[in-house]
Amino acid sequence: MKSNNLKRAAALGLAALMLAPSATFAKEFKDVKKKNNKYSWAYDAIDKLSDNNIISGHPDGEFKPGEPVSLEELLQLIKQILRPSDQEIKTAKEKYSKIAKEKGVNSWAEDAICLALHRGYLDENSLKKASERGFFKISGREYPSRGDIAIFFARALQLSPNGNTNLLKHNDKDKMSDTLKGYLSSLVDAKIFTSTGSDGNFEGERSITRAETAIITKASFDYAEKNKIEAKTEKLKGTVILSSKLNNVNVVIIETKGSKYSFDIDSNTKYKLKDKDIKLEDIKAGQEVEIEYVKAKSGEREGTAKTITVTNAMLDMVGYVNSKGNNQITLRYRDNSDSINFRTTSKISTSDTKTFDLDKNVKIKAYGKDLKLEDIAVDDLVEFKTNSDNKITEMTVFPKEAYVKGQIISIENTNKDKASIKLKLSDGKTYEFYITNETKDLDRFSFRDEINIYVKYKVAMGLASNNEKDSNLMGEVIGYSSSESSFDYRNRYVVIKSSDGYQKTYYLANRFDIKDYNGARKTQVTENYLRGKNVLLSLNSYGEVDTITIVDSNLKFSAMFQVVSREDVGFNNNRFYKIGLRVIQSDNARLNPGKTLYFQTGQKLELFEVLSLDGYLNYDGEIIADSNNRSLGNPREYLDSASGTTRKNDFKDYKYFLTNNRPTYNNRTNQYNGGVGQYWIIL
Repeated sequence: MKSNNLKRAAALGLAALMLAPSATFAKEFKDVKKKNNKYSWAYDAIDKLSDNNIISGHPDGEFKPGEPVSLEELLQLIKQILRPSDQEIKTAKEKYSKIAKEKGVNSWAEDAICLALHRGYLDENSLKKASERGFFKISGREYPSRGDIAIFFARALQLSPNGNTNLLKHNDKDKMSDTLKGYLSSLVDAKIFTSTGSDGNFEGERSITRAETAIITKASFDYAEKNKIEAKTEKLKGTVILSSKLNNVNVVIIETKGSKYSFDIDSNTKYKLKDKDIKLEDIKAGQEVEIEYVKAKSGEREGTAKTITVTNAMLDMVGYVNSKGNNQITLRYRDNSDSINFRTTSKISTSDTKTFDLDKNVKIKAYGKDLKLEDIAVDDLVEFKTNSDNKITEMTVFPKEAYVKGQIISIENTNKDKASIKLKLSDGKTYEFYITNETKDLDRFSFRDEINIYVKYKVAMGLASNNEKDSNLMGEVIGYSSSESSFDYRNRYVVIKSSDGYQKTYYLANRFDIKDYNGARKTQVTENYLRGKNVLLSLNSYGEVDTITIVDSNLKFSAMFQVVSREDVGFNNNRFYKIGLRVIQSDNARLNPGKTLYFQTGQKLELFEVLSLDGYLNYDGEIIADSNNRSLGNPREYLDSASGTTRKNDFKDYKYFLTNNRPTYNNRTNQYNGGVGQYWIIL
């Protein structure tokens, strides 16, 4: 008996894959038989879908059930399962047709790709990754994994991402990402996937076959027939053109980006102004509104409005950066008020998202410095004001991560709810940064000390590294995932804890290596293996990790140094200095107190300056990587040194070493006379 739902689905217009390249549809296939055949398990599904012209075979009469299926084909199948309206396809293409073409999507699959982006089971970043990996190529095509496909089907069918993982009985369950486990559990519960796989394994990393796809597609059609899958509500912002009766029907018409959209109004429609209920009569031409609506299946209207919210010109707002364009910035924002708690590094709640034009005289500042639009990063916190044209006139930026140098004006730490540090910065103004339970290393500083701190938004996290660009690229692994997902790069990451206690997440490149310290490449590395190991990270130009190097923990060090010599070795306008660093105290025997190392740097370190840094040595005792590099002060004289290596927890404040037993210094040669050996390193 043929499914009515299947009858309603049109044949897929795919290019020589799930559909036959000829006009003849094969109902019986030479390579798929009901009994005594390798693919007999898929016969009923293939037969049903073929009967309803959903899939077909090749001109030679074969179905080729073992061949892989492309991303475009699968999304086309999902489109047929969802049966979107013509109006929804039109809207989806208006939004996403341009990016689909830019990423090389084949024209026959454009509708399916745009719908996937529109409904959210495919995002733009995943589309970009798919294009980069060759998913849309005709020759040399890459194919999506079974894990990817499971996630697509689950999201398209609006299944829960947090299914009951106890339903999964696969032998390779531990190899699945948490995201895949959640969605696959929901698919198993919906009887679209089995709980064990065909042979006890899910095999999430391999491509999916035509036979497997037939099974999943048939089950998805059955599920969609029993469970109404509504098109999600949409939101659209624009300027009101008309709010009145049109042909005896209440309508609101808005204009956005030069296009007009009409919405039906019914008795269930709600009207809002800053979370206050208003009436239809309060909706006036010229107002800026946001309309939440359910898409119409057909007709002249865009849909039926559920909520119409009036958005006024804003005077004082706060939010986060979503993206930037040509003299434009897209922000997630809300009203700024005293009720907002900026003492947490977690996200403040936002209510709206909008793209703002910048006024031609816009002023953008961060910690007293003038900025340009290109200096602002995604997820930076901004406080901003707009004029009557809704253009941003002022913007104060609080970066997600930044390094701020200034003089301490005050430290308040007696009341945890009011704890803060105030610094006078280079512009001569005073800025306040909050001290929280996450703040480290600021307790030993006092009024008028010069200090360089690491901040997240408005919160002081602790002392900053002088090596800002490459700080914290080494540390102990506390988290790792190399998820099989081909699309979501955020499922592939390594989390390290640096020596100063900060945790930082780095995303992995498409192709990355894990190596031993001796250069040997390691394969099939698990999180359990990496967790707790000390590593060095190498980043590519996109800031993604392309190499993880496991280092010998015996080569790790924490030490205090003093600048004992400085020689200008630059030429023309290039300033370079040969710096001599004497070890004052150290927790590694390869850096015995008294030892002097030399290096070249563009950083103008002062004679006598005391530095603290953590890092890793090579087997020759040379520093190859460092973090938590910070200045502790300048005593203006030479320090004594510790009598030997010790634990970091037993380190003394540098002032402890200001004794009468000082090293000698040769003013004629501008060299420190003392120390154990001399070593040259170029940093």
